[in-house]
Amino acid sequence: MTERKDNFWLEADWPAPNNIKAGTSTRISGYSRAPYNESNLSFNVGDNPNDVERNRAALLDYLILQDSPVWLEQKHGGKILSIDKIPDDIKADGSYTTRKNRVCVVTTADCVPILFCNKEGTKVAATHAGWKGICKGIIENTVNIFEHPESILVWIGPHISSKHYEIGEDVYSSFLDYSITLESSFKKINKRKWSCCLNNIVKILLRNSGIHKIYGSGLCVYERDNLFFSHRRDGNTGRTATMIWIT
Repeated sequence: MTERKDNFWLEADWPAPNNIKAGTSTRISGYSRAPYNESNLSFNVGDNPNDVERNRAALLDYLILQDSPVWLEQKHGGKILSIDKIPDDIKADGSYTTRKNRVCVVTTADCVPILFCNKEGTKVAATHAGWKGICKGIIENTVNIFEHPESILVWIGPHISSKHYEIGEDVYSSFLDYSITLESSFKKINKRKWSCCLNNIVKILLRNSGIHKIYGSGLCVYERDNLFFSHRRDGNTGRTATMIWIT
């Protein structure tokens, strides 16, 4: 991942076609006050809406975007929707498009942001993958909107690492009920707790779906408090945005 000098935007480091633009924002250089400081991009966390609007406008200006991203109302579910035409109902945890300059975006603060594109550079998608969404099939649902899985490139954005992601028996059981192939993604801490590697879970499910061109930022949002928000670390906090679009 390439960090710009001001660290306001981090470009995805992957061999996507040249007409594909992708990356993630950071918490740096915005208008929000604590505990959302500085560049919170979500209206749903209690931040001042005017500050969020200013943060979003600054990001659009920085990236020289022709159109505003299609901001979703994320529900920790398995729904992904087309934004070739702006939908009336934006309740979903992923979006995809074949249109130029139509920006797919998800916001996160621990969960896994995942970007997809085909090798032709004609279709892109962004997915928000928390444990609930993963267990509702959000990853496979995103893969299914592409015609040929073997041609898909995937970039996994910054998210919480296994060192800081402890889960209980209910979440552990939900993952294994969804797919027993995920068993290697957990390390038992005691009778009721496990550490969970979301990065490994995402990669296993992608490979199970026929995708092998998988890349990632390698950044843990919990550890990089200077760059990212983390709900597990801070409780009430902001959200960064991970985006992809065709030029």
